[in-house]
Amino acid sequence: MRRITIAALCAIILVPALLSAGVTVKLRDITFIEGFKENQVFGFGLVVGLQGTGDTKSMLTRSSMQNLLRNLGLEYGEEYDSKNVASVMITAKLPPYARVGDRLDVTISSIGDAKSLEGGILLQSPLRGADEKIYVVAQGSLSVGSAEAKRKAVKTVASITNGGIVERGIAPDFIVDNSFRLVVMNWDFAVADQIIKALTEKFPGSKPALVKDGTIRIVIPEGKDISEFIAAVENIEITPSYTARVIINEKDGTIVMGGEVKISEALVSKEGITVRVEKGDKTSTVAHLKEASTVKDLIDTLHFIGASTRDIIAILKSLKDAGALHAELIIK
Repeated sequence: MRRITIAALCAIILVPALLSAGVTVKLRDITFIEGFKENQVFGFGLVVGLQGTGDTKSMLTRSSMQNLLRNLGLEYGEEYDSKNVASVMITAKLPPYARVGDRLDVTISSIGDAKSLEGGILLQSPLRGADEKIYVVAQGSLSVGSAEAKRKAVKTVASITNGGIVERGIAPDFIVDNSFRLVVMNWDFAVADQIIKALTEKFPGSKPALVKDGTIRIVIPEGKDISEFIAAVENIEITPSYTARVIINEKDGTIVMGGEVKISEALVSKEGITVRVEKGDKTSTVAHLKEASTVKDLIDTLHFIGASTRDIIAILKSLKDAGALHAELIIK
């Protein structure tokens, strides 16, 4: 296997998975309001107008087309056969507030043996939600993505910009008993505590409290406009500190970590590379680090002595196994 040093490897990325003490973030970036969400809809449809690239062996396409023509008062007969038609599934996402008449982008995917959907037109198709009710009707000319560099275009998946029309509106019901709940995206008690303290300081009447399901219940103060209050809550800034993590993708050699992830006293030796983390300022011919150095310090040192990405990953695993890496190690 080719050995690549860190200096030449862009896949080694140092990002602040652990936020430093000086970084503040808005609540809108680390939380969301329970019940205020997108909704998925999907449906079955037929694409026509293909240049002989449609389904060739699909009984579903044949019977669906015959039923469609029959509903239009036309009888085509059992001998109907055309390669210009394809059966597809249509998917779309409804925003939290969807009003009748709003337009949505839809995605169309072939479910038969069609070779390409390029140039086709989707016939009017209803899209249903999880409750089996029709929320959107889609129709229009398909757009197939172009090929990227060194990659063939997928012509069995297409899209229609603004091809869906909302037929049934949605209004999220997230205000209950004059209160709503915040959900922390990456759950952490320290972050939840900071959110509650920040809310209590700015809006004492909101009475923020952590409930059993891990959400933070916030009461809308009397006399406050709901939209104005929620906007103010989302714009509150805190300085969160999350659990330290080191994430390794073994397939491409990517390492993502916080710059302040600590390591303690340990000795690792692998294929001629020795790393010693110990107390004091002793000098040595091997790679030497002080106790409580960071993972960033370790990688910089391994880079200096010419370690490969594979070696670095193996050393991080060993440090974790030895209990010297003080972070959650996630390997993908």
